[in-house]
Amino acid sequence: MLDHEAVAITDHVDASNIDCVGRIIKAVTDIRDNWDIEVVPGAEITHAPSEIIEKLADQAKNLGAEIVVVHGETIVEPVIEGTNLKAVNCPEVDILAHPGLITVEEAEIAKENDVALELSSRRGHCLGNGHVARVAMEVGADLVVDTDTHMPEDLISYETAYKVALGAGLPKKEIEKVLKDNPTKILKRKGIL
Repeated sequence: MLDHEAVAITDHVDASNIDCVGRIIKAVTDIRDNWDIEVVPGAEITHAPSEIIEKLADQAKNLGAEIVVVHGETIVEPVIEGTNLKAVNCPEVDILAHPGLITVEEAEIAKENDVALELSSRRGHCLGNGHVARVAMEVGADLVVDTDTHMPEDLISYETAYKVALGAGLPKKEIEKVLKDNPTKILKRKGIL
């Protein structure tokens, strides 16, 4: 219906429930076996102390997560200061989700470490999109548009993702890179495509 080539399931995890990654793997295996959908299992490290982000990312990978996302310092939730910096410095992190008022220094590190920065379609989290886009373009960091889907109606079409990117201030010539090339780059780097 929405013509996605792949969908990642990245449930919220912290030290108390990191073992749920195994259940995600089982669900993904069932979907892959019974449906014509490419599903990528992952984890979104959320509201964890910044000191344990790398440990949790390593655990998620060891449990089978193919994509690791860190819940960034969005402007609409009380996220621990320093989360963005720890996430972009972690070798196992693929995407820093809704990074809010990310600094130029953090975006430069994200670029160096191949951590993509998210433009979010989720209400609230999207309020920082313009800032994230501007800083990422300034330093050349990769961007992706993600939904932070919590229920089926949160999923979006390519056309809506295009509007999210355009609304964040991306030039039209950059949007296809953000919507197609950057996600494909992550999946290829992970050996998924």
